[in-house]
Amino acid sequence: MTSIDTPTLDAAAELAATAAGAVDGVHALGSLLGRASDAVRERVGLASTVPGVKIDTDRADSVTATISLVVDYPHKLHEVSAEVRRAVRSALEPLGRGRIDVDVVVTGVFGPFDRDIVVEAEERADAAADRAREVAGAVKERANAASAAVREKADEVSTAVRERADAASTAVREQADAASAVIREKADAAARALGNAKDAAADLAAGTASAASEFARGNTEAARREQAKADIAAADRVTDGLEPTDEGSALGGPSADGSPAGGSAVDALAADGSAVDALAVDGSVVDALAVDGSAVDALAVDGSAVDAPPADAPPAD
Repeated sequence: MTSIDTPTLDAAAELAATAAGAVDGVHALGSLLGRASDAVRERVGLASTVPGVKIDTDRADSVTATISLVVDYPHKLHEVSAEVRRAVRSALEPLGRGRIDVDVVVTGVFGPFDRDIVVEAEERADAAADRAREVAGAVKERANAASAAVREKADEVSTAVRERADAASTAVREQADAASAVIREKADAAARALGNAKDAAADLAAGTASAASEFARGNTEAARREQAKADIAAADRVTDGLEPTDEGSALGGPSADGSPAGGSAVDALAADGSAVDALAVDGSVVDALAVDGSAVDALAVDGSAVDAPPADAPPAD
């Protein structure tokens, strides 16, 4: 015998299992151990075949269904088996596979005092699943708590870093502002000191120039006064040694040697032969030659300059 196509096999197995399980007196399909294994596989999410049902086909396109089951006490085994054959054959006839043979295998009888190991296995599987879910939930909660703690710690560290960075930045700005203020103050003080020095230098220069000018003016005035005194003294000395020859000499007439007389100024030579300046009555100056015969410049009464001959020269006509 050969197996038919998988989709058709699965469908036939499902139909046969449903029909057999609905018969009165059938406690469960398959053996107790097989049912327990299938129950555990279903609880953990693994694929499971239809328990207690096997579908085969041969070349003549006939179908053979083998049904394993557990009968409830006190049902009769042959009556339950006959009813299962009829129900399964009726369920598989719509598939159109020709002749249908149904074999029933009774794997056990379940009495009122027996423990259903399938139910126990299912309960244990459910308890294990619940425990696994609890453990998974606890692990998830711990993971979430750890993640939250890590996030909180990271936020605290980040906040502390930002605060320290802000404090450092503020301190740097404050120090920079203080240094800038000190530099500005020193620059302003230096500028003020430089301005004061310039002003003091300008005042000193102005005062020095003014003092020098005043000193020069004073020296000039003193020199002029001294010169005037010297001129007057020299004139007095010269005029004291002159003797007019006649009355006309006082009026500006010529003297006996032909030189201007009276009111003209004469430079006379002193007794030691040095030249002196004499101031005439009218303020004109005459350079007189000494007794040794040097030339004498005389200024006439009208202010014109004349050259007087030496003393030993013959008088002019």
